[in-house]
Amino acid sequence: MLKIRGLYKEKKNNVIKDIDIDVDKGSSISIECSNYISDLLVNLILGREVPAKGEIYIEGIKNSQYIKNNINNIGVVLREETFYERMTIDGYMKFFSSLLDSKIDYKEIMLKLALLDIGNMVIKDLSYSQKRRLSLARERLKEPKLLIFQEPILNMDRDGAKIIIENIEDLCSKGTAVMITSVLFKDTIMVGEKAYRLNDEGLSELNNNIEEIDNHKEEIGYTNKTYKIEKIPAKVEERILLFDPTEIDYVESEQGISSLYVRGDKFPCNISLTDLEERLKHFGFFRCHRSYIVNLQRVREVITWTRNSYSLSLDDKVKSSVPLSKGRLEDLKSILKL
Repeated sequence: MLKIRGLYKEKKNNVIKDIDIDVDKGSSISIECSNYISDLLVNLILGREVPAKGEIYIEGIKNSQYIKNNINNIGVVLREETFYERMTIDGYMKFFSSLLDSKIDYKEIMLKLALLDIGNMVIKDLSYSQKRRLSLARERLKEPKLLIFQEPILNMDRDGAKIIIENIEDLCSKGTAVMITSVLFKDTIMVGEKAYRLNDEGLSELNNNIEEIDNHKEEIGYTNKTYKIEKIPAKVEERILLFDPTEIDYVESEQGISSLYVRGDKFPCNISLTDLEERLKHFGFFRCHRSYIVNLQRVREVITWTRNSYSLSLDDKVKSSVPLSKGRLEDLKSILKL
């Protein structure tokens, strides 16, 4: 559906370098990148910016030509949007349904986005989460072949995020290709079938399959080691802090750098996530995702967003949420005897 080949663009000291992306019909990808890179990429796809090099195709047609004749086939939910604030939700949806000559019942879309029962509310009185759902509802009226979505769950409440994820999967099941961008690593791997990182070094895939790591351990003859650990070190400026394992809420690895999360604060650690997994498992820690280790004593709830998307809600100072890989769900159930 969306095909990007050899794309290069530099603007205001930000660069999109020689990237290749394919988003097939009925599939979704999520890209971690800065807000500026996200805006630049979206503008390139929509023909608002001209690439320095490379080509973009939508349904096999050059994007500039496709957009001239098929703009209503593309849904776009931007990070920041303006609304007709004095309209009600129902009035807003009815207006766009007429404007787009939509063949779908707008009330059916409102129901999917949990907006039908509050249809009489004025938009200016809506919460941030409700407005984000309204934006997606508006774009669903197009029955888009391609949906571009910036920050679908950033700062969303739990119920709102679940509704957004369910609707993205519903669109994919109907053949829509979905491209998502997010500034947060956790959000990137929570939403989308494939996850990528886009920065000045180019595009790289974030592999979420922990089983590949386990298989690799076996291939190289990795053997378990028993550690007698009383402290886990973290460096802050010129100081080295030593944490008791039980103080740690969870550990995150991003771009090969481990970070300890303790009482809502983040501390860099020079120990690899694989080594930390071995050292901490004797203290009740669990590798819930390729990039996360969690203290099971902090887990309050296992959240099912959709049949393929899960997270763990923690009972820590800031009520953190960390992703849970689908392949690790059964292992967690076994450990917790669920």
